[in-house]
Amino acid sequence: MIRRMTALACALALSASVARAAMVDVDGGQLYYETCGAGPQAVVLIHDGVINSASFDDMWPILCRDFRVVRYDRRGYGKSPAAKAPYSPQEDLAAVMAAAKMDHASLAGFSFGGGLAVSYAILHPEQVDRLIISGAAINGFQPTKNFRDHITHVMLPMIIGNFDAVIANASKETWIMAPGHDAARAKIAALIKASPQDLRHQTHDPIKGWSSDLPRMPGLNVPTLIMTGDHDIADNQAASGAAQALIPGSRRIVVEDAGHLMQLEHPKEVAELIADFVRKGR
Repeated sequence: MIRRMTALACALALSASVARAAMVDVDGGQLYYETCGAGPQAVVLIHDGVINSASFDDMWPILCRDFRVVRYDRRGYGKSPAAKAPYSPQEDLAAVMAAAKMDHASLAGFSFGGGLAVSYAILHPEQVDRLIISGAAINGFQPTKNFRDHITHVMLPMIIGNFDAVIANASKETWIMAPGHDAARAKIAALIKASPQDLRHQTHDPIKGWSSDLPRMPGLNVPTLIMTGDHDIADNQAASGAAQALIPGSRRIVVEDAGHLMQLEHPKEVAELIADFVRKGR
């Protein structure tokens, strides 16, 4: 009897973590997304501007144990076709949530995905239970020359399509990943080589309706967790501080031994931080 119950529990846990993949039609295109889990609370993972949703591979099974989870590739990333006309990332996110039958969810966004999560919470507060952002690229927060110079240095080899040089440059930037995370660096290199098209979205995405969110952030009434890697570049540290100052009641934590891509450096810790905040809120 005990063995049968244990086997049933294992089977249920396994079925909850198995991903179900699909495509959803959006304005002028399609988006690839995956869902898993069967918990009472829902979480949407939104990837950064460099790597597609495969960046959540190691976080995925942890979150899927307790929550209904969706992750998706934004247009032109991973398995989603590139945009052929101007589009709204916010409308795309709404389409994914609708396809996944999520009337409301907690949004966990990283870098560009963090900025998108903030924008979506401003536009659709009734659909956002919790807001978790990491190294968020807040719309309206202008980058410094120092930040632009670092990005230019990393991306310059893209002019001649030299992805290996881009990866090599990025590996030397200790704000992208803190020193010592060789396994995470190898994983990001493999992900970029598997989907080189992901790198072309730094400046060329035809995004429409993108305006500053800074004036509207004080009106947010969503429990918000702001995460920052202690090695992240000063611009991202400042943006996180601004988000904390602007979003009422928000909480900011610094993740040690982490750079901008903490979801790859510390997937277990980051997944547990998200899970704990989704359960408990403020």
